Amino acid sequence: MVLNNELLAGKNVLVTGAGRNIGKSIVLEMAKQGANIFFTDIEEKRCRNLEEELASRKISSRWFISDVSRTEDADRLSDELRRQGVSMDVLVNNVGIQLETPGLQNLNLHEWEKTFQTNVFGPLYLTKLVSEVMIAKKIHGSILFLTSIHQSMLFGYASYSCSKAALGMLIRELALELAPHKIRVNGIAPGWVAEDEEGNPRPFGYHPLTNTSITPAYIGRTAVYLASDYFSLFTTGTVVQIDAGLTLINPYAR
Repeated sequence: MVLNNELLAGKNVLVTGAGRNIGKSIVLEMAKQGANIFFTDIEEKRCRNLEEELASRKISSRWFISDVSRTEDADRLSDELRRQGVSMDVLVNNVGIQLETPGLQNLNLHEWEKTFQTNVFGPLYLTKLVSEVMIAKKIHGSILFLTSIHQSMLFGYASYSCSKAALGMLIRELALELAPHKIRVNGIAPGWVAEDEEGNPRPFGYHPLTNTSITPAYIGRTAVYLASDYFSLFTTGTVVQIDAGLTLINPYAR
């Protein structure tokens, strides 16, 4: 009964970076549960393709071209939602990038700044804007961050793993700060997420549970779990790890 019971019925959901992979799967899984879908991406083609896919399933959506690393884009997005009279019940901060030539001797501070602006500062600023509306309208909302197993596991790309480590603590800090307003803040830490053209997982020997990659739909379903009151009304400050056992062996530390 639960799987098709519209766990997010009537909820307004905003997902950033929704044009492909994890972000797209989060949109699709939340749409299946009755959510009203709003999403962003930096590429118009991706937005239109996702809009068409949702429309083929008789699901309406609204999309915005927006770069989370640019505060002016976040302000414009927030202003547009206000003009439309729309407030969010769920925010999914999905956007993340990995930029870096490994090694201290190859240090490029511009790449570090871009990584942190996209992975941490931009999502933090958008969360501020969205949560202000939640608080003003007394919405008992849910905010999710897509972090990574590399928030606590060696990777070899320090700017990425450090940005994800910052998100891990940010989730806890914001969860405590927003708890009096009944706004929950949680995260998802995936292992390697990928699928082939047919939607099947790819071979990956470092996932001991499956020896394959994790298909994006499972991250989408985890987002549904954390966003829905049915499952997670009493869950905040938590990061759910979906890694098929990868962190048990940590091949990157060898």
